[in-house]
Amino acid sequence: MGNSGHWTEEVTVREIPRARLVAMSWLVLALVVVGVAAWEWKMRTVGLVVGDLDDSKAQWAVERRKIAAGHFDDVVLVGSSRILFDTNLDVFEEVSGRRPIQLALAGTNPRPILTAFANDPGFRSLVIVDVTPDIYFGDWLGIPEFSGVVDYWKVQSPSERFGNEVGIFLSRQLAFLDSDYTLPKLIDQLDVPNRGDIVRPYLSVWKVWETNDDRQTYLWSGIERNERLRQHARTVWGPFDGAPMDPKAIDRAIQESVEAVRKIRAHGGEVVFIRPPSAGLYYEHEQRAAPRGKTWDRLLRETGAFGIHFEDYPEMRALDVPEWSHLSRDSAKAFTRAYAQVLMKEVPRLHEPPRRKS
Repeated sequence: MGNSGHWTEEVTVREIPRARLVAMSWLVLALVVVGVAAWEWKMRTVGLVVGDLDDSKAQWAVERRKIAAGHFDDVVLVGSSRILFDTNLDVFEEVSGRRPIQLALAGTNPRPILTAFANDPGFRSLVIVDVTPDIYFGDWLGIPEFSGVVDYWKVQSPSERFGNEVGIFLSRQLAFLDSDYTLPKLIDQLDVPNRGDIVRPYLSVWKVWETNDDRQTYLWSGIERNERLRQHARTVWGPFDGAPMDPKAIDRAIQESVEAVRKIRAHGGEVVFIRPPSAGLYYEHEQRAAPRGKTWDRLLRETGAFGIHFEDYPEMRALDVPEWSHLSRDSAKAFTRAYAQVLMKEVPRLHEPPRRKS
């Protein structure tokens, strides 16, 4: 307060040091570039590659819309991860002159997709259906990531489509964008002890596949090279206890298949089934849990459809199944060539002009 009895304001003036903002910006940019480059280098050393596009509902929707538009060669693949990993689209096209649309989804029961085609009167194509016994003949529909996929191609928003295109573009430039090698996923791979009955994240599925254009999918090379990764995958696929599948679930699966095949044929389409290879304890488990006579043989008998079981063809038996459920990349080429040649002999419509949706 001043002598006159009035308050006076005291203003503190602080000088802001002059900063070299331009230099600081360049330093931050350099640190970001070095950090990204270092992480990119590290991820490439573990086997990640540019062009691995990460599979998703959005990628599936792109392929499904090709069918709706009639932009395909009259052959569609549906199933779970075996036909997805075990089919080489280039080899199939080389043998048959047709490039299939790949609609198989890892960890997902193909019956809802087959039923959707059956309920589409305009669908007149050949459907090749993968039969993985403990998935196809059960009631479990699939992993949460692909829930609602059957209709997603119709309801996907423009922003979701744009986001998918951006993701594809960036994945063609940077390998470290792989969704299976994010920091949270890497933390989950730490092998910490169990706490009681809690299932630890360590036992979730790690990176298993690599996806390119047209959803051409391969067993990831890291699985082929690394025994720890192979053994982890085998552990996740288990337990291989051979517990019998529910006979009522098997009945439901076969009844749905009979109806789907009937409807698709009524439209002018056709269905064939294929049982890809499995090995080791997984194969032994399938033999006990879903005996061929009660599942595969009955499926073909009641649907009247043609089927290819790998056990019936010597060239499909002696193949490499690194983690007991999916073929190596080279073996997938051999398997595709073998089963495509069988289809060319046994399915006359592959020699006819394509019957596409009108």
